[in-house]
Amino acid sequence: MEGGTEEQSASLGGSASTILVGIVVGSALALVAETYLARSLAPDLYGTVALAYTVVYAVGMLLGNGIGDAVTRTLNDRAAGADGEVVGSGLVIASGVGGLVVAGGYLGRHQVAAILGDPALANFVPWLLPFGLLYPLGEVAYGAIRADTDSRAAVLVRHFAPRVLGIGVLGATVAVGAELLGAAAYWLSYPAGILIFGAGYLGFRQRDRSGPIVSVPAGESLRTVWGQAWPLAASASLFLFLSTLDVLMIGVFATSTEVGYYRAIQPLRQSTTFVLSAFSFAFLPLATRQFSESRIDNLGELFTSSTKWIVTATLPLALIFVCYADSIVRLLLGPAYSPAAPALAVLTGGLFVRALTGLDGDTVKAIDRPRVELWAAAVGVLVDVLVNLWAIPRFGIVGAAIGTAVGYAVYNGLEVAAIYRAVGIHPFSRATTWIVLFTGVTALGVRTLTGSADGVVTVAFAGCVVGLSAVVSLLLAGDLSPVERRAFRQLEQRTGIKLLWLVRNQTADSPTSWTLTR
Repeated sequence: MEGGTEEQSASLGGSASTILVGIVVGSALALVAETYLARSLAPDLYGTVALAYTVVYAVGMLLGNGIGDAVTRTLNDRAAGADGEVVGSGLVIASGVGGLVVAGGYLGRHQVAAILGDPALANFVPWLLPFGLLYPLGEVAYGAIRADTDSRAAVLVRHFAPRVLGIGVLGATVAVGAELLGAAAYWLSYPAGILIFGAGYLGFRQRDRSGPIVSVPAGESLRTVWGQAWPLAASASLFLFLSTLDVLMIGVFATSTEVGYYRAIQPLRQSTTFVLSAFSFAFLPLATRQFSESRIDNLGELFTSSTKWIVTATLPLALIFVCYADSIVRLLLGPAYSPAAPALAVLTGGLFVRALTGLDGDTVKAIDRPRVELWAAAVGVLVDVLVNLWAIPRFGIVGAAIGTAVGYAVYNGLEVAAIYRAVGIHPFSRATTWIVLFTGVTALGVRTLTGSADGVVTVAFAGCVVGLSAVVSLLLAGDLSPVERRAFRQLEQRTGIKLLWLVRNQTADSPTSWTLTR
């Protein structure tokens, strides 16, 4: 690995670790809030208000997503820091699409309620419509922060402060006995928090800048950002439909109670994605620079190496959620939500394919093929719809989980194929394959050993063993770059535990020989 790539890999790893901490903390806060909402409301009532949120969320993503990514990429292409016209263009576009979401949602609320067969939706949808405007505006602020790869600011603005704000709002509404209002206020507080804290950070940073953070955009800036935004928005919206379409189709083919079951486990399935999000923050700017400088080999190494680490960090959680789904649902949500456990196992197991294919979505953007993501997501959504039409009437919420998993597999597989065809790189490696096999066998062994035992102690024990096996398998796989070796040596110094002696070095004479690394 060349020096420049090592430095960028170190930057990627350092930024990812910071973002990962933020996502873990933010996800924990969100899980506490979502768990409380599910436990405090009956599954049928929770299902109705969650279905209303899903409708607004889906429409908001359909029109407003991709704007933040467009701002990030445009700013990095210009290599000139925060260009005020680019940010201003993003705000103009976000305001326009957000206004359409709010107006269209209010006018069409009764038709939506009729289609989904739940008249109460017409009352709940207006409560949540501000999401459609707040989210795209917040994404513009976050996109400007992301362009500078300021991981600490990103953690604060996107993952920590909005969650703290949401829990505070939820606590205030619960204190006055308004749990339903608290649910709506909590879901709105997240995009509102990103906008408030993101704007505050950009305003604070303005004192170190010679030019304005936001300025009135010229026609060229608007066209440039819009040209980047619309294919990203369309593809990202279709991508997010893969995570919301199942809830909507359960609402059509099943009951509000089953919607409640399914919606309650959705925060838990994020165990397969938050490591991806952590690496994504710094990966897109770094990968874009590598492609712009025609360093395709370095881009490929960045793609493969990041995938290996994403799989190592994600696999233990996915395996625990699959092997102990019933215990986890009962411990977190209560016995009333036990019917959701099989769907949780299918979701987390099936969605692990997203970790296996790495940051394929960001790589598509980095190599300037945004329409690839659009068409791949479109095919994935179509497959998801077809599988759901067949599976939900037969298997209920488990069928919806199957549809989502298959849709994501098709989407990610098409993107990986397109990347390989365009630039000849892919995310797979022998090390990653070894990690999956070794850790998977260990998880099956632990599940067999614990038998029918459940509870906090059993799940915690299994999690520790499976997590340790993932780290050991990474070391046994070898193929560590100099940057990765330095990271492990720093960990050895801090913990006093010798790890690198397990590493397998591949030599010219014997590519599978084992040696001790001191």
